[in-house]
Amino acid sequence: MEKLIVKNFGPIKEAEIDLTKYVVFIGDTSTGKSVLAKLILIFRDSFLLLSLTDSLKIDFKSQLKRYNINFDTNNTEIKYCDGNDVLCQLVDDEIFLVDVKLKHKNLNNVKNKLDELTKESVLSQFVDFDKEIFFKFSLNHFLKNRNSTYVPAERILFSLIGNSLFGLLANNVALPECYKDFAAKYEVARDEMKEVKYESFALNYTYNKGIDEVFINNAKVLLSEASSGVQSLIPLLLVLDYEIKTNDVTFNYSKGIIIEEPELNLFPIKQKKLIDHVISKVNSIKHKVIITTHSPYILSSLDTLMLAKNTFNEHPYLKEKINSIVSEDKWIEYDDISVYEVRNDGKVYSIKNEEFRSIDTNAIDGVSDIISEEFDKLTELRYAQ
Repeated sequence: MEKLIVKNFGPIKEAEIDLTKYVVFIGDTSTGKSVLAKLILIFRDSFLLLSLTDSLKIDFKSQLKRYNINFDTNNTEIKYCDGNDVLCQLVDDEIFLVDVKLKHKNLNNVKNKLDELTKESVLSQFVDFDKEIFFKFSLNHFLKNRNSTYVPAERILFSLIGNSLFGLLANNVALPECYKDFAAKYEVARDEMKEVKYESFALNYTYNKGIDEVFINNAKVLLSEASSGVQSLIPLLLVLDYEIKTNDVTFNYSKGIIIEEPELNLFPIKQKKLIDHVISKVNSIKHKVIITTHSPYILSSLDTLMLAKNTFNEHPYLKEKINSIVSEDKWIEYDDISVYEVRNDGKVYSIKNEEFRSIDTNAIDGVSDIISEEFDKLTELRYAQ
């Protein structure tokens, strides 16, 4: 299994993360949830680039700047591993590939796959082309398409500025590169998809002649004038759905997607529906999703999808009944998800319950106990008089 090991970086003192299909971070503000999520993308993307190109190292500081991270790296240790094997690691602010043999192995695998595709192509029988040029072009296209996708918590901004997106990109506005990357993907997604129905959210989205509109309860509203919940939802849904739609299955590589704070401005039932939507879209493909959240509703929603799969695994004959409650496309295998609480002590703790094969949602919802205790004391005072 892939792992990321981080020591002494920003608020993170020590973390070892299992990089399963779904990785979820929950915790207090400024504990380092987003930092860990971004580090996963940085090291996954760096490993892919280092193992498939002539590059020998990647400047870590430039990657941090891209994701708007600015921490001292003295005494920092970061390793990206597959089981006990270190694939790449941080050395003197550079990310290095540990085993150069992997580069040759991966390049040969890609070349062999491209050769197969070339032989299968009817065009190759009639057109004489330079295979080396074709390989470089195809590899660059593959690497570009495999760049991770970061959906920022600030995504509502892109709903508000609407048709000014192109100007933001063209004029090199002083925003972190990760925001510009998202803006570019959102621009492409809205232009390509143009009209989408999201029945579970009771809204339709249209993009026509530079104008974003949503239809809610048969009422047409400009996206820039819609509710904050809708403004937060649309960029996330469009980019995610476009990534799924354009998924390239030619090569056996997964793509990473960070979704920061999916719960933003959403009523709890909408938070659940959003998780259902994300899981149903991603379950059938190789993409991997990292979620950062403050919401116990997000965890409870994921826990329910795990329970559905657990119940089926234990009682397969109940499949039809389980499916009538939670459709099969949303079921999550227990081993396919990692859930961590990032605490103020700088450490990361798994909150999966191995005995019940579930998420220990009580571990992070201590506020309910505090509220309940205060409520009981006040009620006792009120009615004791």
